[in-house]
Amino acid sequence: MPESALPAAEPTAAELPATEPTATEPVDPEVRDRIRRGVEEVLPRVLGVQLADIPPNACFFDDYGLTSSGIVDLVLDIEETLAIQVDVEHLVIDDIRTVDSLTDYVVGHHVDED
Repeated sequence: MPESALPAAEPTAAELPATEPTATEPVDPEVRDRIRRGVEEVLPRVLGVQLADIPPNACFFDDYGLTSSGIVDLVLDIEETLAIQVDVEHLVIDDIRTVDSLTDYVVGHHVDED
């Protein structure tokens, strides 16, 4: 068998190109606060109940009984209320587990609709 027909060996760590760590942009506290208030405004509507207090570490699933379809409704309502578009392509369960984790995800994955 000719040598060119053999599968190429996996590159070693030394052969892989070096990657620069990506710098994260600082989050504007006003943007984060606006999105957090949006989550707090939308959550009672999605749940259909009034909430006296919404702790930042409140779990959507355990504390509020939201289902996956409830989370979809929550994100869609957040988009509509705040006039933003949220990129949900990379959304994973840990991003939507708590009020703070969802807020952080939306802060980092939204585009204002102009």
